[in-house]
Amino acid sequence: MKHLTAISCALTLSLLAGPVAAAIEACDRVTHISYGGSAAHRDMGNGKVMWVDWWSQEGIFKDVWLADCKTGVALSLRTSEERIKDRHVIDRTKRAIEKIERQAEAAPAFFTIDRVAGLVRKDGVDLMVAQYEDEFCACAQAYPELRGEKVAFDEVLQ
Repeated sequence: MKHLTAISCALTLSLLAGPVAAAIEACDRVTHISYGGSAAHRDMGNGKVMWVDWWSQEGIFKDVWLADCKTGVALSLRTSEERIKDRHVIDRTKRAIEKIERQAEAAPAFFTIDRVAGLVRKDGVDLMVAQYEDEFCACAQAYPELRGEKVAFDEVLQ
């Protein structure tokens, strides 16, 4: 009986995780045909999601985003850039993502937008932490119950 209960719990957890993972991956999209988009959407746990925005026409950039779905506070950091402005930003996307992943694995009290901003500050340029009134796609997929008063993602698209 114990084995059956354990199998049932494991199956339930995998079924719950599966649709969320598949749903959040639906946020990966090209927003400007072959020139730009959003990719690598991930549920980081504790109501937070991460993704990378990219652009590749007449210059390239990557911005790493981390959002708190409950509060609507998000950080963005330009981790790579060429031929956009009169500067060159060495690609530190992987390093910034790894730092965010390490923080997500730490105790929830330490996984805050402000703490992460301090840790990744030197891994890019144009670090911005702001409050958003619109729900992000990844939040709509992974944490719809945390929308609160934010404008629903499907309404943002209209």
